[in-house]
Amino acid sequence: MQRPLFAFIAIAGLCAPAAFGQNDIDVKAREAAAAEAQKRHASDSLDGKWQKAGIFTINMTQVNLTNWAAGGFSSVSGIAMFNGTANWKKGRRAWDNSLILAFGGQHIHNGTDPQKTDDRIELNTKYGYELNKAWYLAAVFQFRTQFTEGFNAEGLRISNLMAPAYTLVGLGFDYKPNDKLTVFLSPITARVVTVLDKTLWGGSTDPELRVYGVKNGETMEFEAGGYIRLQYQTELAKNITFLTRGDLFSNYLREPGNMDVTWETLWTFKVNSWFAATLNTLLIYDHDTKLPKVDENNIPYAGPATQFKQTLGIGLTFKL
Repeated sequence: MQRPLFAFIAIAGLCAPAAFGQNDIDVKAREAAAAEAQKRHASDSLDGKWQKAGIFTINMTQVNLTNWAAGGFSSVSGIAMFNGTANWKKGRRAWDNSLILAFGGQHIHNGTDPQKTDDRIELNTKYGYELNKAWYLAAVFQFRTQFTEGFNAEGLRISNLMAPAYTLVGLGFDYKPNDKLTVFLSPITARVVTVLDKTLWGGSTDPELRVYGVKNGETMEFEAGGYIRLQYQTELAKNITFLTRGDLFSNYLREPGNMDVTWETLWTFKVNSWFAATLNTLLIYDHDTKLPKVDENNIPYAGPATQFKQTLGIGLTFKL
C-alpha cells in the first residue's frame, strides 16, 4: 500500500506545477482575448459614424482718415473663410468630404467701386473601398467655381459664377497610411470646364479663341487625363495647425505636357477658442488661363503665368 500511495503523491507533485502553469496560460489567454474584444468594441463604436470638423474665420480691417496730411484714403476690407470636413468609415468602406468657401472685398473711399479680393467655392468628395492596409480603390468628385463676377485692372469682366467652373470625376487608388496623409492617383479622369458668361470673349468672332480653355461660341470643354491629389495635415504644436494640399492634372486630349497645378497651404495660430491668426497661400498654374504679360520688346500680350495669392488674417475663428 505504501508504494502505490508514494507513486500517487509523486505523480501529483510532478503534475501540479504543469497544471498551475497551464492555468496561468489560460488566464493570460483569456485576458488577452478580453482586451482585444474591448479594443475591437471601442473601434466598432466609432465605425459607421460621421466625424465632422469645420473652422469659420472672419477678418476685418478699417481705416478712417480725416485731414490726413500724409495722404491716403479711408477704406474698409474684410474676408470670410470656411474650411469644413465630414468623413465616414465603416468596415472597408470610407467616404471623405471637404468644403471650402471664401469671399473677401475692399472699398477704398476714392470714388472707385468696391473690389473683390477673394472668391472661392470648392467641394471635394471621395469614396473608397479598402483593398489592403493603407490602399483603397476610390472614386473622386471635385467642383470649383466662384460666387460672383470679377474684374481686371481695366475694369473688364474676367470671371463670374460658373465662368469658369471645373467639374472633375476620377477613378483610381487612394493611399492613406494614417489620418494625416492621403494621396489619390487616377490615370482615368474626366474634367469639364464650363464658361456660361459669353461676355468674357469680349465680342470676338474668332472661333479658335479660348477662354479658360473653352472655345468661342461654346460653353463647355471636355477634357480627359491623369490626376493626382495630395493632402497632409498635422498639429505642429498645441495651438498651431498646418494643412497643405495639391492637385495635378494633365489633359491627354490637348497639350498633355502643360500640367495644371493647384497648391494650397493653411496655417492656423490659435490664441484662444475664438481668436486666431491664419496664413493662407494659393498657387495656381493653368495653361488655358491667359494673363496680361509683356514680351522682350515691351509689347503687351496675353499668355499663361503662375498665379500666387497670400492672405494673412487676424480675427474671429469659430470651430464647428
